[in-house]
Amino acid sequence: MKKLLSLILPAVMLYVTPLCALEKTLSIWTSNENVKKAILSMAAQFEKEYQTKVEVNVLNKDLTTQFKTAALTSKGPDILCWAHDVIGELAESGLIEPITLPPSLKNQFLPVALNAFTYNGKLFGYPYDLEAVALIYNKALLPNVPTSLEALAKLAKEINNNGKNQYGFLYDLNNFFFSFPILASNGGYIFKDRSGSLDVTDIGLDNPGTLAGAKFISYLVKEGIIPPSTDRSIAFDKMKAGSLAATIDGPWSLSDMRKSNIKYGIAPIPSLNGMVARPFVGSHGFIVRRSSANRELAKEFIENYLVSFEGIVSLYKNDPRGPSRSDAIAQLSKDDPDLLNFMKSAENGIPMPNVPQMGAVWGSMGSALNLIVSGQSTPEEALKVARQQIYSAVAKAQ
Repeated sequence: MKKLLSLILPAVMLYVTPLCALEKTLSIWTSNENVKKAILSMAAQFEKEYQTKVEVNVLNKDLTTQFKTAALTSKGPDILCWAHDVIGELAESGLIEPITLPPSLKNQFLPVALNAFTYNGKLFGYPYDLEAVALIYNKALLPNVPTSLEALAKLAKEINNNGKNQYGFLYDLNNFFFSFPILASNGGYIFKDRSGSLDVTDIGLDNPGTLAGAKFISYLVKEGIIPPSTDRSIAFDKMKAGSLAATIDGPWSLSDMRKSNIKYGIAPIPSLNGMVARPFVGSHGFIVRRSSANRELAKEFIENYLVSFEGIVSLYKNDPRGPSRSDAIAQLSKDDPDLLNFMKSAENGIPMPNVPQMGAVWGSMGSALNLIVSGQSTPEEALKVARQQIYSAVAKAQ
């Protein structure tokens, strides 16, 4: 009997040990059900290889607030899946883990994606997607995209005046997000980037570059090219109806464009004064909680599964957003040329600042644009006031 047990027990343990080992759990929080599906599709092999269960929770309300509250008491998820603009606040609080990428992985990411998750010179997240606005145009009205905004404005004026109730160029020019590519094209900036660290005391929103962009926006209105009341809804409705030649919009518009009967194209926003238009870039990624006991395991799962080539492709197929890896872009754009064209725009872009002080920018710059577009203030005056407001808000918060 003892001899029989000695033969049976080792065999039984081969099956029992892995099951017991799965008591270790890697916890992930996201707000996106489609991202959850992608993560779980990659989890099975990881669970088998690392004897660790992957648990994904979807939190639809105040995800970052819940994360901060939990992380301050060394609780919460091992991995947070969220947008890059919270990085500065979480890093300043010491809640998230700085990471060092293996060179082979680092070289696959687009630089702008890594910059989005960099704070004070350190990388704090693994980007998996990218989004930026671009020029969407109607090929019937604009067969060839001009290389400059000046040329586009001239063509737009001709289309406006052709008597066919058509428009050449419309976009939400009162919105800082959509106008930023023009404001940044000639060297305008929000906070000075000093080798991976944003200097929030150096505000460039009234510098000569920003002013050049603001003057062009004012010109578009004064010349009757874009009505001052134009918003995103007005512009996009005319695009879908086929009466607009070009607009500035993002990849979130693709579903509606594909349902329309418009033969459309996508291109980087044309240059201004010979300088490249630079849209905001947004990115989502995976962030590791610094107080997690599973930090190294979390990094293994992210690096070898979630942001691997296969992982990025799976994330894209479940939640179609521009991939952060160049090899994934090359592969996926074979079947989706729209993706490649939006990525060309993103490569020219600037990551939306990931510092808490960015909260002071939106309202002041929105007001400045409203004053410029309505003609209530000159670009010089409006930008000067906006910069002073932002500087005061930043100084008060420090």
